[in-house]
Amino acid sequence: MKSVRDFKTFIAFADCPPSGVRRLFNLHTLMKKLLLLCLGVLTPVSWAQEVGSAGRLLQNEYHPNKQARAVIGRGGISVNIDWEYDYNGGYAEVFIRIPERDRFTVSIGDQEITSTTGMYRFFDVTAAPQPLSIWQGRTLIYRVTINPRNNTRMIMDFFSREGLYLLDEISLNNNQPSYHGRQWNDVWNRSYGGGYGGAPMMRQGDFNNFFKMYKDETFDKDKLAFFRAQKNIVSFTTEQIGELMEELSFDDNKLIIAQEAYPNVVDPQNYYQLQAKFTFPSGKKKLSEFLQSVRR
Repeated sequence: MKSVRDFKTFIAFADCPPSGVRRLFNLHTLMKKLLLLCLGVLTPVSWAQEVGSAGRLLQNEYHPNKQARAVIGRGGISVNIDWEYDYNGGYAEVFIRIPERDRFTVSIGDQEITSTTGMYRFFDVTAAPQPLSIWQGRTLIYRVTINPRNNTRMIMDFFSREGLYLLDEISLNNNQPSYHGRQWNDVWNRSYGGGYGGAPMMRQGDFNNFFKMYKDETFDKDKLAFFRAQKNIVSFTTEQIGELMEELSFDDNKLIIAQEAYPNVVDPQNYYQLQAKFTFPSGKKKLSEFLQSVRR
């Protein structure tokens, strides 16, 4: 024997009956297998627990502002606090109604609203050209560039089949009434003639056809007669009346159409703009006096 341990093992095996020798041999073999199995399991586990030992690091691209103020209760997350909104780009509002019962998302610039109510009111809109996009569900269905004017509220209606309609542009510098609850409906519905005799507003396509026939009339008196045949069954916008005035030759006739159209315009607050349609100051003065003498 090469060692005392081997000799003792030999004596132990020699003193044991054959069945005992087999049991000792099987036990010895089992212990060796268990030891090898434990080593095989523990080795990969110990390697897996080492940070960075597996996978590819994707670098964090966020670099926190050192001057940012931490939010209490949200460790490791910082935000920038800005107490004053930057109005150097101007201020405008855009109100959009979608009278269809579905989920729509409307975005203007950096603002986005998702709702099923059909009302989308955007405040603090920069007075500059910017995209307006509309999604139905997750599908983009409409995109247009709008140009909100400073201190102006744009009123719009959108229909998924017909498109987006600009109903009115209201100056926020005027003393406008405050709206809440059901009164918000008036902001849109008055553009359809609500409160002005109930006559529906002439859509732009219909007005284009009307305007073409109006222009084809030769003299001012014929144009006025053509207008009078239509004025009591539809409502007009101030802009549309301005286009009609531009086709007349004399200021007196321009004043007549402005006065007769006034009860049926959907945006009387913009009527002062028609002073620019007159050739002489006297026409502007007469329109101003007329507006001071009437109430809507």
